[in-house]
Amino acid sequence: ARRILIDFIAYLKLANDFYSKNISLKRAFENVLLKERPWLYTTLAMACYGNSDEKRDLSEFYAKLGCNKNMINTVLRFGKLAYAVKNITVLKNFTKRIIK
Repeated sequence: ARRILIDFIAYLKLANDFYSKNISLKRAFENVLLKERPWLYTTLAMACYGNSDEKRDLSEFYAKLGCNKNMINTVLRFGKLAYAVKNITVLKNFTKRIIK
């Protein structure tokens, strides 16, 4: 979980330090982070393995990137369920079909 937050801290710091004067370039750089750390899978991982502070920080980072904070928080609330789904093959395959 900490590795995920380190990525967010670094990418957002780089975006602010190097691209703060060019909004479109900054947004493009932030989109790299969204591709590297897709919100759903990253949030599910954090829901399973992160503590409450890490979950709050992740929610704030995604909000800065323009993601729906309510959606992120909903996924985070169902973290134990996500962990159970991850360990049951039938449910995992069903979930993959729903997400696609």
